[in-house]
Amino acid sequence: MCDRNEASRREARQRWMLKDANYRSASLKFWNRETTGQRGLNTATIGFSRAMSNDLQRALYVQGQARQQYETTFAKYFAQGGDIVGKQEGRSRTAGRKGLLALTRVRGALNNAVRNEYGPNMARRQQARLRQYQGARAKAINAIGVRPEYGAPVLMPPTNRLGGALDFAQQALSVASPFLPGGNIFKMFSATQKMDQPLKLTVSDWLGAPSV
Repeated sequence: MCDRNEASRREARQRWMLKDANYRSASLKFWNRETTGQRGLNTATIGFSRAMSNDLQRALYVQGQARQQYETTFAKYFAQGGDIVGKQEGRSRTAGRKGLLALTRVRGALNNAVRNEYGPNMARRQQARLRQYQGARAKAINAIGVRPEYGAPVLMPPTNRLGGALDFAQQALSVASPFLPGGNIFKMFSATQKMDQPLKLTVSDWLGAPSV
C-alpha cells in the first residue's frame, strides 16, 4: 500500500545520511589533527626537558671552571710561599696578608659566579624555557581545534498509509465514474441505444450484470 509521506521520508533519510557522512569525515579530520597535536605536545615536552638539562649542564660547567680556577690560584699562592711568609721569625703579623686577601677575593668572585649561575641566571633561563614551552603547547592545542558535534537529530515524518489508501480509492473512483450512471460514457451509450433500436444494450449488459 502506498504511503503519502514516502517522498518526505526518503528526503529525511537522505539528509540524515549526508549529516552522518559529514560528521564521520569531520571526526576523522579531528582525529588526524589530534594525533598531530599530541606529537606536537610530546615534542614540546622533550624540548623543554632538553633545554632544562642544557641549562643545568651549563651551570655545572661554570661551577667546574670556577673550582679549577680557584685550584690554580690556590696552588700559585702556595707555590709563591704565601703561607709561610707570616710564619717566619721576626716578620710582621701582617706579612703575607696581601696574597691571602688576593686569594680570598678570587675565591669570593668565583663563589659569586657559581651562586649567580645557580640562582638568578638559572631562574631567568627557567622562566624563558617555561614560556617557550607553554607557547608551544598552546600552539599545538589550538591546531587541534574543536571536537566536531553530531548536531540536532533529523526528524523522520510518520507514515501515512491511510492517506495513500484514500488517494488510491479516489483515483479508482475517478477512473470508474464515466461508466457509472450520469457519466459521459454512460450517456453516450444511452444516446446510441435510442438512435438504433435493434441494438438493445444497457449499462448492465456492458458491465456484465444481469438486466432487470
